[in-house]
Amino acid sequence: MNDSPGGASNQQSFLTTKVKIFSLIVMLIGLLILMPEFFRCQWVEWLSQWHLKSLLLLGDFYLFFVFLCLWPSWWSIHSDNYSSRKIILGILHSVVWAVVLCILISPILGVTQSFFPKTYTFLKPGVALIGLNRSFLKQIKAQEIKKALVPWGISSGICLAIFFSETPYITPTSFNSKLADFEAVVALVDSGKLVPDVYGSVELPCKYSYLANRGMKGYRGSIKITKEREAKTIQFLQRTYGFGDGADNFIYRSDNKDISQFRPENSYGIGVVKLKDHWFWQTIRY
Repeated sequence: MNDSPGGASNQQSFLTTKVKIFSLIVMLIGLLILMPEFFRCQWVEWLSQWHLKSLLLLGDFYLFFVFLCLWPSWWSIHSDNYSSRKIILGILHSVVWAVVLCILISPILGVTQSFFPKTYTFLKPGVALIGLNRSFLKQIKAQEIKKALVPWGISSGICLAIFFSETPYITPTSFNSKLADFEAVVALVDSGKLVPDVYGSVELPCKYSYLANRGMKGYRGSIKITKEREAKTIQFLQRTYGFGDGADNFIYRSDNKDISQFRPENSYGIGVVKLKDHWFWQTIRY
């Protein structure tokens, strides 16, 4: 550690007011991004109460592709001592750009996510990292690159964190670790707190949404309840394949009837494996 006056001066010149301000802005924006990424269901539920659900998608685009990726452009504007008017116009231009992009691409994303789960979650930070590095190398002057490394590092860390925000698929291997939550849902059904609609479907509370959200954090998990005489069956959809090529489900049967059904690997049809009393793993391939 350098305790010399020269070392202290270098550290002070490195962490300038400009570096601190940009780092703080990027960090705050990063937190605003990470909250809905890791707590998607809760944010959607909260925004829906105020009829502002569309703002979540708009926020994704605006925060990622404008604030998080293009801040080096604003750094450059600040470095060149542009007027406040030009900075404000630059911000307004980026807002309009983000809104237009959101309107144009949201229908495409909706269709894409239906057939290729998790695509948006992984594509978004990937594109953000490319945009960030391109903007960083192009806009930051050579003599200021060292100073700009702090907000760049924060931005990069936030982008990388999004890769780990997606809901993992639940498989028979990890089933026992989630069993308490599965049984809690069954208890809610039995107590009448979860009432199915005319089609037998009911949305899960956010706390348990991940149990049947097809491995997509942006999808509200739901279960399907059917009755066979006195028996009750609850289906937890885990995963779909391609364009209706198959699905994986956990199935609960109140009567514990063994519905096991052998399906050879890499063959078409329905296979069911009993995991424990009342619980089964169903695989469907077409």
